[in-house]
Amino acid sequence: MLSWMTFAAAGLAVPPFLPEVIDWRLLVGAAIAAGLMVKRQWRSAAVAFFLACGYSAHYCEQRFAQLPPAGDMPTKAVFDALILGPIEEQSGYGRVYYRFDIQLAAGQCADGYCPAGRARYRVNYYGVRPPQAGTWARLTLRLRPPTGARSVGAFDYGQWLIANGYAGRGYAKAIMPIAGAEHAASIGVRYQQLRNRLLSQQREALVGLSRQGIMRALLYADRRDVSDEDWALLSRTGTSHLMAISGMHIGIVMAWGFVLARLLGAVLTRGGQGSVWLGPALGFALASAYAAMAGFTLPTQRALIMAAVLCVGLLLQRRISPWQGLQIALVLVLMRDPLALHSAGFYLSFVAVGVLLMLTMGVQSGQAAWRKLPLLQAQLLFVLLPVLAIWGFGSGVAALPANLVAIPALALVIMPVLFVALLAAWLGLPDFGLFSAANSLLKWLFNYLELLSQLPYWQPALSVLSILCLLLAAGLLLLPRGVLGRPLAVMFAGLALLQTPPSPPPGHVWVSVLDVGQGLSVLVQQGRRALIYDTGPSFSARYNSVDAVLLPLLRRRGIHRVDRLVLSHGDRDHAGAADRLVSAVPVKQVLSGEPERHRELAAKNCHFASPWLWDGVEYRFLRYSPSRDSKSNNRSCVLLIRAGDHRVLLTGDIERGIEAKLARNWPPEVALDMLLAAHHGSKSSSSDVFLRATQAEHVVFAASRFNTYGHPAKDVTERFQRLGSRCWQTGIHGSVHFEMTSEGMQLLRYDGKKRYFWQITPKDVCAVPYSGP
Repeated sequence: MLSWMTFAAAGLAVPPFLPEVIDWRLLVGAAIAAGLMVKRQWRSAAVAFFLACGYSAHYCEQRFAQLPPAGDMPTKAVFDALILGPIEEQSGYGRVYYRFDIQLAAGQCADGYCPAGRARYRVNYYGVRPPQAGTWARLTLRLRPPTGARSVGAFDYGQWLIANGYAGRGYAKAIMPIAGAEHAASIGVRYQQLRNRLLSQQREALVGLSRQGIMRALLYADRRDVSDEDWALLSRTGTSHLMAISGMHIGIVMAWGFVLARLLGAVLTRGGQGSVWLGPALGFALASAYAAMAGFTLPTQRALIMAAVLCVGLLLQRRISPWQGLQIALVLVLMRDPLALHSAGFYLSFVAVGVLLMLTMGVQSGQAAWRKLPLLQAQLLFVLLPVLAIWGFGSGVAALPANLVAIPALALVIMPVLFVALLAAWLGLPDFGLFSAANSLLKWLFNYLELLSQLPYWQPALSVLSILCLLLAAGLLLLPRGVLGRPLAVMFAGLALLQTPPSPPPGHVWVSVLDVGQGLSVLVQQGRRALIYDTGPSFSARYNSVDAVLLPLLRRRGIHRVDRLVLSHGDRDHAGAADRLVSAVPVKQVLSGEPERHRELAAKNCHFASPWLWDGVEYRFLRYSPSRDSKSNNRSCVLLIRAGDHRVLLTGDIERGIEAKLARNWPPEVALDMLLAAHHGSKSSSSDVFLRATQAEHVVFAASRFNTYGHPAKDVTERFQRLGSRCWQTGIHGSVHFEMTSEGMQLLRYDGKKRYFWQITPKDVCAVPYSGP
């Protein structure tokens, strides 16, 4: 059984990682051929592999058929859709907007787009009033494929969308409720309406309690009111998983169901015989109800499948080993959604359960398990380190003591109190102060986490070698006690911690133009020295380009301080996240083209800054004497980096007039190796006279793929095409990395290469007109 199921799980895992969707019919044919031709001892395994692979390929094909066309512009469409709650109120760029999920009605077409099935989207709406969750509406939409920042270490929003069942994202320009629609009374609508009503009632019941946002997150996965400060605290103490209803929470609720069943069995039957069937039934019923409260998110669905395998085995009184149960759950979860393999939660869930099974093998039920809990928690955290590191999560000294207290506190006290209070509210009974009691317990817990947050935090600087060392250490730790090589786990863990990330050799400069959406940020690294040219935008109170893109790259490269921060000018897409960077890492000096807009950072005027040398590489701001009444763009710092006869020019948002001044003073027959196109490739910049003077070999447009400004402009790309420049766009190619020395300059890599079937195939935006894959 284990053999063919192992091959089935492997077959399910192959198609989600392929760059193109493969024809499932070919795989079914391969399964038939394997059944006829493969030797008997391998026949079942081969058939299981190819059949599972075909099933997974068919699933990926259906998901791919839901994606909107991958063209230059978003898909404009009018669709009927079910509004899914909760409705989140967000703010960004000084505007309030609403974010929610929609599920399209099946069988619709618009703008040449006919999505398969009932595609799900995450959309923003900038209207005055939010729509009502659980209702059908006709929406005027602009839909985009699942895309996100493509940069080393950055959170890939596109991958997250795919892993969580979305066909893409977009925004609604208009919403018109549909009255009396055929599907208005469907089960899905009634469920959404009921959940939305419960959420509204719960908000009213918790008004005035300081931790009401945390309580709603624990009860309904409604994280709208969890503050940014609380998220930062949870992240630093390694307890963010407490707010994401998944396997741990479902397991806690199911365990309480077993406890209640045992108590009921003892009361209703002699000796508690009824608990043999009552425990699994009640435990799974409560777990299912909790998953429904949380919106049946994919993590809760995965947890329910794992719970169902356990409960079915107990109900049938079958002897299913824990490893068989885990393997059955793995196959069922992957059958439910093979693309769950692109979710960090999938790996954390199954690895954690597998590790716990290995660590508790041989422990007798009569032993005092609570005495072994600290050691078990420490071992589990240690083994999960490589998984956390691969997905870009850090860990710290606080994680162990924080989870040792937080998990039992939630499981044994806080969540039972919350559920009893919630049940009383549903029955119309007074809560007897239980919500207030839970609020006090949460305040105490967060005070404890606040104390622990002062302990050191480790964010690994990843390399292949450090990951291998962590994996070896984890594997050695899981060996049976008494095995000779087990103590070597400490040595390999130490080697992983001592690994230093690669840095440019002396005289070499790494220039990385980062994918920060519609904005600009460039990291220039020389040895352990770092210069950052612009920080990119701050989109909202909870999302900015520094936390999302820049800091992960700094950590991976082992950069713990910034020698110079250059803010080309004060516009939000260039300097919006500057405050966050300065608060996160030490910055020795801040230079700005508009220092009066960055007084709180003690910025100096870059137009009067003297040139400097780092290991023979010259950094110099080009002078063009902007006046105080010049528009913001034309006060941008223009930075020239020169190593021997090779040059890089970073231009900010300067326009044609300033380009003409610079062109007049440009040395004849001196070409640029790399030019950062001014103003993201706008028509107001990249004039013929400037481009002919600089003759750039590589040009980078810092522009998102679906920006509303049309950057880069077609006229601009055609000018570079005539000059023979090779062009890159961050929204298409991801972050682009170059290496420059006195001997020459080369492209190291770009992070937006097509890896999975839903991603685009990047093209040279100047040499070939881009039209999607």
